[in-house]
Amino acid sequence: MSNQFSYSAIHTFTIVTQTLSFSRAAATLHITPSAVSHQMKLLEAHIGVPLFKRQAKGVRLTDAGHALMHSANKGITLIQIGVANSIAAASQRSLHIAAIPSLAQNWLIPRLSHFYKVHPDINVIVHAQDQLVDFSTAPIDAHLHFGDGYAQQAYAQQAYAQFLADEYIYPVCHPQLLLQKSNADIQHLIASHALLQYDAAVEDAPSNVSWQMWLKKLNITTSQPMQHRHFSHVTLALEAAKHQQGLALAWHHIVDNDIKRETLVRCHTQSLKLDYSYYLVSPEQPEPHSDLAVFTTWVREQFQHMTANEEAST
Repeated sequence: MSNQFSYSAIHTFTIVTQTLSFSRAAATLHITPSAVSHQMKLLEAHIGVPLFKRQAKGVRLTDAGHALMHSANKGITLIQIGVANSIAAASQRSLHIAAIPSLAQNWLIPRLSHFYKVHPDINVIVHAQDQLVDFSTAPIDAHLHFGDGYAQQAYAQQAYAQFLADEYIYPVCHPQLLLQKSNADIQHLIASHALLQYDAAVEDAPSNVSWQMWLKKLNITTSQPMQHRHFSHVTLALEAAKHQQGLALAWHHIVDNDIKRETLVRCHTQSLKLDYSYYLVSPEQPEPHSDLAVFTTWVREQFQHMTANEEAST
């Protein structure tokens, strides 16, 4: 018995098992009955056992034919599924987008539903990444990053950085904290609750504003010592605020959904603009009409809408 089987012969065999007729199988396959008969004889010769009992009208499967029929049908089905999956994978266009974790979780992912509605043929694969991606080693198409633009390009060795939006901060707290106080003035809130502080990482430390800096810039003073609680990510400080653990300095783009859902509220109307901004950094300028160019246009529009609303309130 030979281990070399013709896929065409196996496929023809499965059609014959369905029709039990070489002529009807030939009609289905658009070949001649003699071609079907020839393929079946070669298959039987390779296997070394008869698969059919030839009759005056049609054929009948032997026990060996029945045994092969079940496996062959499963095999052909699996091959057809594999081919279909391969075609689907080839037609699915994907973008690998990295983003700082807080922005990915609180800004990008909630908005991807809208992106898929207008661009259903582009799949966005999100990667959480604090520091700027090294495009020479990572298979990333672009990075939603927070920085100054110039440093981005130097770090990425001539990568292309597109400005998206500035970032603003303002204090937020759980709505219940405002209801608990007869006086919801920011000075009374600071004196009564812990200040939840994001301790900036290396990449955005030059732009970080501490509570002490924020109070100084707005000329807010308090006679009582302030209690601080520290967190390594903006999202963690906001999560603590949602559990009524104090006041947090919120980044506007990251806290937007919490404000809309009223799980957090602003406890001071004035905003401060951070020194760093959001950029979409890619290895090179996107080609016009490419999937990355489409994503870039969409993400810029999303940022512009939010920035316009915040600038109008400042």
